[in-house]
Formats: sequence, C-alpha cells, structure tokens
Amino acid sequence: MPFLLAGLTALASIISFIIKHPFVAKMMMFSLFTALIALAISYFKSLVSGYIINNSLLALASYFGVLDGISLYLTIVLAGFGVKQVLAFVRS
Repeated sequence: MPFLLAGLTALASIISFIIKHPFVAKMMMFSLFTALIALAISYFKSLVSGYIINNSLLALASYFGVLDGISLYLTIVLAGFGVKQVLAFVRS
C-alpha cells in the first residue's frame, strides 16, 4: 500500500510539473479540441443522413449516384472546416 501511494504521489507531481509548461498544456488541449471537432462532424453527419435515407423521393438520385456526390462534397467541406478550426486554434 505505501508503494502505491508513493507511486501516485510521484505521478501527480510529474503531471503537475508537465502541465505548467505552456507548450505541453497546448498540446493536451489540442488533442481534446480535435476530438471535439471530430465528434461534432460525426454528429452533424448523423443528423443529415437520417433525412436522406428516409426520403423516398431520393431513391432515383441514389440510383444515379447523386447522393454519393453530395456525400463527397459534404466530406470535403467538413474536412476543410475542421482543418480551418485546428489551424485557428494552433495560431492562437
């Protein structure tokens, strides 16, 4: 038990020392920020796909590949938005 407490204390002191460094703190925030962007993009894609799948008028558009084109377009736009947000975060 004392070794566990000593190990946890040492780990806590190392983490507190690392967090004080501004570059390391920004790196940790960056990973959280990119995870939030990925979560937001997948959430918006799930909202849109439900309306497209349930619409019976889009069956012909799906047959001709229009929905694949729209999906590709949305993916490019959302990826560009994600990169723009990441670059804005890194710049700040």
